[in-house]
Amino acid sequence: MQVVEFEQRIFDLEGVRIIVRAPRNEEVGDYDYKKSYPQNNSIREWLDTRVLNRVGDFDVVVVDGTGALPNRKTHMATLRDSYYEE
Repeated sequence: MQVVEFEQRIFDLEGVRIIVRAPRNEEVGDYDYKKSYPQNNSIREWLDTRVLNRVGDFDVVVVDGTGALPNRKTHMATLRDSYYEE
């Protein structure tokens, strides 16, 4: 799966935006989950269990709905909600 597809797949399933610091056509592992990560778990836990092992040595940045970089202790529910706040 190319980086650009990986980022989009995560947005479609998880409802959050990430940026993988790699060329967009670089190959990474598939994000083949069917259900989104639990709301009450942290961004750090999500990255550690689902994301980082698929991107190899590339850095990953999580971006909230305001464009800021949230603390990795933030719950997934809070991160997801940031995209829909007015």
